[in-house]
Amino acid sequence: MNAAALTYEDMVRLFFSLDPEYRERAMWIMNDETALHLRTVKDDAGNYLWNHFNETILGKPVIISNFMPSAEAGSVPVLFGDFSYYWVVCRRPLGIRALSERFAQFDQIGYLGTEYLDGRLVRREAVKGISITG
Repeated sequence: MNAAALTYEDMVRLFFSLDPEYRERAMWIMNDETALHLRTVKDDAGNYLWNHFNETILGKPVIISNFMPSAEAGSVPVLFGDFSYYWVVCRRPLGIRALSERFAQFDQIGYLGTEYLDGRLVRREAVKGISITG
């Protein structure tokens, strides 16, 4: 879905663009800057989009992730959907190595851990976003 800015109508349109099957367990994801903007958005009757009492938009919880982009041209600042369809897969199990040489002079042992993970949305229709147009 494309929009020039994040308006009340665009958020409602995004909400209803998601299939009802996925809307039951859906949530919003955005960064702090986008959340601040959406907290001030009102409809024509003066009602806030954001419910300040239970931190929801249109009855669905909001998750703040500052890894999400801000609302600028070409970005997707808001995602809405059922994120249980985003799977994280362990590609290689956690490996731990003891590093005794480097820490021997202090009578200590250091540890190095590595793990390789991957993630994928297994049902593309389960999550929708708003793309900001220039």
